[in-house]
Amino acid sequence: MLQVKNLTITQSRDLRTLVDNLSFHLRPGDKMAIIGAEGNGKSSLLSLIHNPRMTLPHLSWTGEISKGSKHSALLDQEIPAELSAQKPLLLFADYVADPELYRLASELSLDIDFLFSDRELATFSGGELLKLRLLLLLMRKPDILLLDEPGNDLDLPSLQWLEKFIQSSERALMYISHDEKLLSNTANSIIHLEQIWRRTEARSTVSRLGFDTYREQLYASVEKQNQMAAREEQDYEDKMRRYQQIRSRVDHELNTISRGDPAGARLLKKKMQSVKSTGKRFERDYEARTRRTDIEVEIDFFVSDLSELPSNKEVLAFHCPQLFIGDRLLAENLELRIKGPERIGITGPNGCGKSTMLLAILDQLKKRTDIRVYYMPQDYSSVIFPPGTAIDFLSPSGKKEDAQVAADLLGSMHFTRDEMLRHPNELSGGQKTKLLYVKLRLEQPNVLILDEPTRHLSPLSGPTSRQALSAFGGAIISVSHDRLYLKEVCHRVLRFTPQGLVEEDTDLYL
Repeated sequence: MLQVKNLTITQSRDLRTLVDNLSFHLRPGDKMAIIGAEGNGKSSLLSLIHNPRMTLPHLSWTGEISKGSKHSALLDQEIPAELSAQKPLLLFADYVADPELYRLASELSLDIDFLFSDRELATFSGGELLKLRLLLLLMRKPDILLLDEPGNDLDLPSLQWLEKFIQSSERALMYISHDEKLLSNTANSIIHLEQIWRRTEARSTVSRLGFDTYREQLYASVEKQNQMAAREEQDYEDKMRRYQQIRSRVDHELNTISRGDPAGARLLKKKMQSVKSTGKRFERDYEARTRRTDIEVEIDFFVSDLSELPSNKEVLAFHCPQLFIGDRLLAENLELRIKGPERIGITGPNGCGKSTMLLAILDQLKKRTDIRVYYMPQDYSSVIFPPGTAIDFLSPSGKKEDAQVAADLLGSMHFTRDEMLRHPNELSGGQKTKLLYVKLRLEQPNVLILDEPTRHLSPLSGPTSRQALSAFGGAIISVSHDRLYLKEVCHRVLRFTPQGLVEEDTDLYL
């Protein structure tokens, strides 16, 4: 159905390869997930597959993309501006007499009344909007469905619905996701786009395994290959040490043999030729050795050594009778109390007011002098980065020693030297996430306010980030729809409703 051969995608600006020699085929019933860090070319790959004739800014590509007579439909990560102002009543006007519209709406668990709504699409919740956009695509009868981060902005029930939709789909389906749980429950094949060796080499892997099995085998194979490489390197060093000893001894004998013993000299020269031949063979064997490999670790940090909060310390007593954004009332009777190193997760539909509440909490806490608060927003465009490089952002003192500490921490996060010297706004979302985690470490807070802290991380980085945050000795107030984060990091999970915060049972959605 879909055949991709030897596809290579390159950035025109710096000639960096994003996708390297990728070949695969996609058949009906395939649920192929594309994973990898932000900035590795996942969305570009999906866009090219949808329309190979399109011109992607700052990118060039070679290879073959063939869909034969089949056609695809692409659900972009962001709703196009021209679509967000549209109303379902007009969008579906051409299909109202088609029974397929109502059959598909039922299949998508979409309220029929939504089809005749005169509300703008931008006013619907994340789950409602996803279903409406999917319905519009499915009415075009695509053979191949391409989804770019369909789980973004969905609440827990909508994520559960999305999983069932993917599982039951008989179409050929490719999708990008950073949601480990969604990947574990849906994917039957994987495309993994990596930038290894400190983002200097692209590696594109295709696997016909589910996500969990692929991840296990990836780590196991990397460990096995590196162990084998280490053994062969040690074996080479041992052989070369013995070789040098033998060569030195023969060389010494050649230099000291008496001129009166020409026969002995000839034998020693022959022996030296044999020794040199052995050395060259060792070098050839070394060139053909098993090479060490790398794996793209997107985030590697720890905060367990930061100061802990006493268990009886009152961190927050938040009471908000009414929460507004502009003139719109978002919720009433919001109450949240936190003592000591408690970790709280907050869920709820997209746009309901969770982030607005976090900002209200931040405004209350940053006036305190007895705690140190660190805030990480969901939308990095709200972070005002001062002029200068990423290193400058982390070391505002300008001291050489502070800049070196910042560079060392960025290096541990697999930043290249070039990335360290860029302005933060030039970095990808994933790199900005790492930059803000380094800033967290340097500021040594004991209260974290995190808005979707795992949103920009690849699914392979999830376990590392969850382990680090679980070991944090302070308090965490966070908004998240990452089910594994909520289960493994948070002591309590609360759902944001118009009537206030209520306890959420995340086990229902696992």
